[in-house]
Amino acid sequence: MKIILIRHAKVLLESKEKISASQMNIWVEKYNNAPIDTTLPSKEVIQRINDAHFVLASSLSRTVDSLEVIGVEPIEENSLFDEIDLPKTQGFLLKLSPKMWLVLLRLMMLVGFGKKSKVYTEAKHRAKRASDHLIHLANKHESIALMGHGGMHWLLSRELERLGWECIEHSNGSKNWGFKVYHIHSKNET
Repeated sequence: MKIILIRHAKVLLESKEKISASQMNIWVEKYNNAPIDTTLPSKEVIQRINDAHFVLASSLSRTVDSLEVIGVEPIEENSLFDEIDLPKTQGFLLKLSPKMWLVLLRLMMLVGFGKKSKVYTEAKHRAKRASDHLIHLANKHESIALMGHGGMHWLLSRELERLGWECIEHSNGSKNWGFKVYHIHSKNET
C-alpha cells in the first residue's frame, strides 16, 4: 500500500512588503485566494499522481488548481487536509515579510510558543483524523495521492511514521511540487 503526499504548486502572491504579525491573517486570506503558477511539475510528480488509484486534495483552491494543471480532478476534496493555521499573535512591533513571519511563527510553535495553543492542538488532532482517513483509503484503493500543504504534510508524515509507515521516496522536500511516498506492507505481502 502507498500513500503519496504532494505539495501544491507555487502561489503567485508578492510577499516582499513588510507587515506586522497581526496583519498576517489578512495576508493568509489573500494567499488562500491567489492564483498558482501553472508551469507543469516534473515528470516524477505527474507519474506519482497518475500511478495513484485515488487522488484527493485539501479544500483550499491551490491544491485543486494544482491538480487541474496536470489534468487531474480529485475524487475527494477534504478540509481535514487544509494547511495548519498560524498561532494568533499580538504585541509584536516588528514588521517582517509574510514569508519571514511564516517561518518565525512556525519555529516559535516548534520550540514551545503556542504548542499548547488551541491552533496547534487542533492541528495535531486533525492530522490524526486525516492520517486515519488516508490509511482507510490506502487499504481500499492500494495507492493514493494527496495534493496538500507543507505544514499539514509534516504532521501527517510524523503520524504515518508513528503508525509504521516508511518513507521510501522523496523529492524536493517541502518545496512546491515536492513529494514523499509512504509504504507499508499489506497482510498479503508478508
